[in-house]
Amino acid sequence: MSIKPKDPLLATGKIMTILLMGITALVTVILLAVIPALLFNQADFAEAVAAAGGENVSTALTASVALLLLGALVTAIAFHFFQLLGRIIDTVGSDDPFTAENAGRLSRMGWIALAFQAASFPIAGLVVYLAELVPSENLSVDYDFSLTGLLLAIVLFILARVFRHGAAMREDLEGTV
Repeated sequence: MSIKPKDPLLATGKIMTILLMGITALVTVILLAVIPALLFNQADFAEAVAAAGGENVSTALTASVALLLLGALVTAIAFHFFQLLGRIIDTVGSDDPFTAENAGRLSRMGWIALAFQAASFPIAGLVVYLAELVPSENLSVDYDFSLTGLLLAIVLFILARVFRHGAAMREDLEGTV
């Protein structure tokens, strides 16, 4: 970690980024581990579906596996988002943030933010579909499109342009010295 010891904001950001990377990695592994457990225990799954009043066990199993895979994909992408953020924090800590590489990182983070928004549609659809296949009184699905996520993506794309421009200005300045 190349963070200046006297910059608590960067140190806190780096610690939080590492913590979030750990959490997303753990959740990804757990989601992926549940799939074979679910497949090995299909009889128990069928029993639980039947007890809830569901009838189409194979479709519920397929939808459950698809939901777990999609969740694992989203958390793996979230891991990469925090990984990119950590690398940007490192460059800020070493007083060298305005690079083309950071502009690319910010741009990728913008695409990831958009991917999160796009992934929420099939995830919500699968949850609603599963709720129809396996009735549950305790399940409620409330989904709203997040303008905050869309705004985050736009801000990241704008920052990527700022960093790209800053890197170009820096190269021009270094070329004249």
